[in-house]
Amino acid sequence: MLSALGKNLPLKILSIVLAVLLWAVISKGRGGEITEISLGIPLEFHNFPKGIEIVGCNVDRIDVHFSGPGKAVSTLSREGLSLPMDLSGAAEGETTFEIFPSDIKAPPNVTVTRVSPSSINVVLEKVSLREAPVVLRLEGDPQDGFTLGEPMAIPSRVRIQGPDSSLSRVGHIETSPVNVQGATQTLKGEIDLISPGSPVRLVDRSQVRYEIPVFRKEEAGPTP
Repeated sequence: MLSALGKNLPLKILSIVLAVLLWAVISKGRGGEITEISLGIPLEFHNFPKGIEIVGCNVDRIDVHFSGPGKAVSTLSREGLSLPMDLSGAAEGETTFEIFPSDIKAPPNVTVTRVSPSSINVVLEKVSLREAPVVLRLEGDPQDGFTLGEPMAIPSRVRIQGPDSSLSRVGHIETSPVNVQGATQTLKGEIDLISPGSPVRLVDRSQVRYEIPVFRKEEAGPTP
């Protein structure tokens, strides 16, 4: 038995050494030891149904666990990974989307082992269009002996668009401040509208014209 094992022993040892070296070369070429990492992957929504917007989602990214050769895994954070979510066919209200490891496109030799959470809840709402009154915001005071008449915005109403629940909370649209400090005559010009903020947005225009009459206190009409 021992003589059989010892036969061609140098050749057997050489074969083992070569096999180990070959395994090391292949492992290095594939990126080395198996490594596991976890990355927060943002959601990207596509194919919105016409006239529908997202008004709520329980998460904005999911936790994805990757496993693979160290070299391949180490580049994942630099690849700008994201999870596309197809909303085509989704209806108004709350919809649950299941998420599976196979939904994540991983590079060669890298495996997605787990995603968390495994489902997300998205709330969709109808988008509407309506008008809101414009309120001129004034800053300062006219010169002593003068007073301001009724400020006028032209147009006095502007169109806004957004989900119904958000539109109902917008009572008016303000302008940037109009400086009336030291005014002695009627002020005219253009001024920016202040956006009501996402998800409600202005439609058609971002500015309005204004006219602010200025009166001498003893006069009945504006100072030209």
